[in-house]
Amino acid sequence: MRYIAAFFLIPYNAHPAPDDPISISRAEFEAALDEMAAAGVPLKADREQAWCDFAGWRVNYDTVLLALAELMIAPPARWSSDRRLTNAPPAILRWRKGQKLVETHEWIPPSSI
Repeated sequence: MRYIAAFFLIPYNAHPAPDDPISISRAEFEAALDEMAAAGVPLKADREQAWCDFAGWRVNYDTVLLALAELMIAPPARWSSDRRLTNAPPAILRWRKGQKLVETHEWIPPSSI
């Protein structure tokens, strides 16, 4: 996803901290766990650790996922295209205003990102 983000000039933090903020709240996470438990899905008992693990991974792709979902006009889906970036990058802001992306992009090998 980061390679695609680089192509569309979508900025992201390449080295986020596990406790950096993400777009999903703890309450949303807990509601999802309750929903899964009600459906009989086996869950880990330690919800605090589950949240830390989830948020620690999500922070790595959260901004890129939301930006790409909006840019690609993804169909409504929980935790991705149901929310917007508050600090949207220029590519997204131009898209919201109805302007086409006209930048010229050169190929960047994934190892250079």
